[in-house]
Amino acid sequence: MPPPLLCPALDRGRVTPDPVSVTVEARLAFIFLFFFIWCVLGVIPWAAAAVWTRGRGALLALPLALAAAAAAGVFVPLVGLRDTTGFFLSLPAALLGSALASVAGIAVSRRLSGRRDVAKAEAPRPRR
Repeated sequence: MPPPLLCPALDRGRVTPDPVSVTVEARLAFIFLFFFIWCVLGVIPWAAAAVWTRGRGALLALPLALAAAAAAGVFVPLVGLRDTTGFFLSLPAALLGSALASVAGIAVSRRLSGRRDVAKAEAPRPRR
């Protein structure tokens, strides 16, 4: 019988639920990395919508877009895709969720402001 190893993580005879010992801090950093990626992807459709509407109503839509991007990104692993395919499918899901929330947030903001067609009302008149 071989002598026991000094480091229990290297002991091949012991069965652990996790094949690799990972600290809680490393797991949290990994999860925060996912949320950071989803939120960065969530800013892209919001920025496009903000440029398209000339910034009118886009400020209210920003937190909605980021929350929807994170929710759509989390939804994919909750459905059951917890592998590499699930991660790569969560990226377009975050983009789509952010786009939908950006449009909804801008529409709600315009409805709350009471001015629907602001772009035409403030368009400069041509000189004569």
